[in-house]
Amino acid sequence: MEVSAAAGAAILKVELYADDRLITTLLDPPWSYTWDSGDSLRARTLRARVYASDGSTASDRVTTRTLQGAQRTVVNLVEVYATVRDAQGKFLDNLRKDEFTVAEAGKPQEIAVFSSERKPVRLVLLLDVSGSMIKDNRLEVAREAAAGFVEEMEPADTAGLLVFSDGPRLVREPTSDKAVLQADLQAVQAKGGTALYDAITAAADLIKGHEGRKAIVLLSDGRDEAADGLGPGSLNSYEKAMDAILKSEVAVYVIGTGETLAEEYDFEHRRTLGSILDSFASRSGGRAYFIKKASRLKDAYKEIENTLRHQYTLAYYQPPDPAERPKGDTGWRPIEVKVSRPRARVTARAGYFAR
Repeated sequence: MEVSAAAGAAILKVELYADDRLITTLLDPPWSYTWDSGDSLRARTLRARVYASDGSTASDRVTTRTLQGAQRTVVNLVEVYATVRDAQGKFLDNLRKDEFTVAEAGKPQEIAVFSSERKPVRLVLLLDVSGSMIKDNRLEVAREAAAGFVEEMEPADTAGLLVFSDGPRLVREPTSDKAVLQADLQAVQAKGGTALYDAITAAADLIKGHEGRKAIVLLSDGRDEAADGLGPGSLNSYEKAMDAILKSEVAVYVIGTGETLAEEYDFEHRRTLGSILDSFASRSGGRAYFIKKASRLKDAYKEIENTLRHQYTLAYYQPPDPAERPKGDTGWRPIEVKVSRPRARVTARAGYFAR
């Protein structure tokens, strides 16, 4: 096939179908694949569907001469983005496909797609602008640090800006226009409470339908709490926010600011603020960074940017679900990614909900 994208966009993936059955997914050129159609002789419709980083899609098809018979099967590709570091925390960028193993629910899976090339990413910058961000010029420093992060985006990357205080507010739909994003950052003001869980849910909804790599970069310095301190700040709960993240299959990178995140509890006194933020990151395949001084914000954003540049793309075909799921089966399927390099550490999402 010949595949091309509009200026400023990049190809995320190409799906190949035979009679509406997915036969393979290609992530890198050359866009070619050899497929055995079997012994049947009826006509076949072959279709290619292309996904671009700007959100657009395109498809084309061709019908072969008369062939006979075909088995029709629906296959879903499970994509996993993994970061690998050595014992000193340095990125390992030279790993081969055969050094990875992927297991779903404890059962090894064949890696159908493997790539170490950087893929375009769709981001949501989720910024806490509650009243507490006024302290020590935190918001001013956060604006500057986030603007530096935007400046390092690749041309094919896109980012949206969503801020939250008493509730979430979408400032900018995902765009690749860095100047627009930086102007938006400079315009936000701090006031009100902290609707953290509502904001996370809104960010997950904004990005959940996107194909390819996607991430939420969250900056927050407080717990989910109303401005008067007399109740929670969100309509959604911690559990609903976590569920939204996992179902949207988005990685969450957290920058937690404040000196008492490890000791201070949430409004219901069930979890520490640090454990809440860390769980959003670790279960989604992201990472949490906790800083006590606003001056370290730039370093945190830089580390997230570096992490997004050093990811492997792994994919396998989803094992068939039972005809009838057992009672109590929510569809959650745990994933474990390992590498054979000694003392290497892998960061990847904890699982997915079967479709």
